[in-house]
Amino acid sequence: MDISKVQKQLEAEHKALDQKYKFITELTALMKKHNQSSESLLEILSEGSSAPAKRGRKPGRPSKKAAAAAPAKKKAKARKKSPARPLRKFKNPKTGEVAQSRAPQVDKTIKSWAADLKMDWRKLEI
Repeated sequence: MDISKVQKQLEAEHKALDQKYKFITELTALMKKHNQSSESLLEILSEGSSAPAKRGRKPGRPSKKAAAAAPAKKKAKARKKSPARPLRKFKNPKTGEVAQSRAPQVDKTIKSWAADLKMDWRKLEI
């Protein structure tokens, strides 16, 4: 092994150990300042990691939007609905059966027809 490589590796390890030591000393100083023991710190840390973090607002507190809208009492605008997808017709060339669907890419009958005929479902459209 090359001595310079080993020396660089040792310097990196020394730097990491210095950072860990600095963190530990700062942590113990904080613990002394707030009169906490290492057991209580472990208990606090284990409480946070045992339960998964819940998303959303806290119960009993209004959301920011609700709090902002409450004093003003403004009427909320109705949300515009997107237009419905057009109804499309498909025909099975073997049986002559016709099926209608607004979402043919997920329709089971149209997909099964296309699979049986070994063709794309778009070609079955009338």
